[in-house]
Amino acid sequence: MLKEKDIFPTYHPEKEEGAGHECTSWMIFSDLTKNNTNILHKNRDSKNRNVAVLSGGKDSGRKWIGLGSKIGEKEHPCMGMNTSGVAGVMNSGMTSIDNSTNPAGKTTPAMLKVMLEESDTAKDALDILLSLIKAEDYFHGTKGSTFFLMDTKEGYICEFTAHHTSVQRYDSKYVLQANIWHNPGIDLYTEDPFIPYLNSCGREYIGKNFLNHACREKGCLTRQDCLDLARYPRMPEDSPLAHRSISHIYTNSSSTFVIDQEFPDVLSTGFFTIGHPRHTICVPVPVCAETFHPKMVDAPLFTWSSASYAKQDIRGFDAPIPEEWLAFEKETFAEYERVQAEAGKLLKQGEKAEAVRMVNQFSARIWDEAAILMKI
Repeated sequence: MLKEKDIFPTYHPEKEEGAGHECTSWMIFSDLTKNNTNILHKNRDSKNRNVAVLSGGKDSGRKWIGLGSKIGEKEHPCMGMNTSGVAGVMNSGMTSIDNSTNPAGKTTPAMLKVMLEESDTAKDALDILLSLIKAEDYFHGTKGSTFFLMDTKEGYICEFTAHHTSVQRYDSKYVLQANIWHNPGIDLYTEDPFIPYLNSCGREYIGKNFLNHACREKGCLTRQDCLDLARYPRMPEDSPLAHRSISHIYTNSSSTFVIDQEFPDVLSTGFFTIGHPRHTICVPVPVCAETFHPKMVDAPLFTWSSASYAKQDIRGFDAPIPEEWLAFEKETFAEYERVQAEAGKLLKQGEKAEAVRMVNQFSARIWDEAAILMKI
């Protein structure tokens, strides 16, 4: 007969504030955005503080933007979107009994980079992911992984271990997950301790309730709802998981990829918090960006993200967001949408180069003003 110690894995807590490597991600489809866009969002929780804006793929014909780390010239995107309108992010999966024994296998950021450079649809990206897993070109320690893949029409969530996968397709409403698995069949290979499991349950509870109430109030879900949720630091008062909401001491960045269904190669935009979401100004980065603010991309200094962590260390991770930052975001996001609308008119007239120039020029102005306001 099985004993309790055989059924329930032992949990060895790291620190009082909990584990550092977790994420919460969600997809929202155009029937809820109601503006001809799909949205893929990720809050990245990691003790890694080296976060920069990344870009690449120019040689592949599919330019891409993302957030992650950079070592030398090697990019490690933990979230990204390409000019075909394909966006992808990953969450750490559950503790698994089926783990890779090939430490030379690709990490999840390396897998995402291949997908961004070689995919024109979310299905293309999924096929690449499945082929990498089948070839055993994957390594993630003692945990499996979850990938969210989305394009202008549909999305997929793939949950997997070293040798087993489970895929679900979505094309309407929204779906949100933390670090526990929900797809059929994959639970057979899990061995998650109790507290990490509850941490994910708590974040999923907060996220789904937040989005549900936002949708009922307005009849739609917006890019701003994603940012507000990305910064949400609380649990219900009676929760035993008060320290582990969507925004946490180890949340090191967030991205809201807004995929334009008509002109994904120009108007699709990543709204990035480069650093802790509560301690940096959110800025739009268009997928057609040709240059970037130097302090967004200056690995190994990581000036932009480092400034946010310095503020967090002084003020506390859940300190109020400065009112002047919120006012700046509200004003510049509204202006950015007006610029996008004008660029859309140009695109319909076949004037793509001018549309790209307009979007790039206005984005650069926002970055400059944000850096001044943050005193970077």
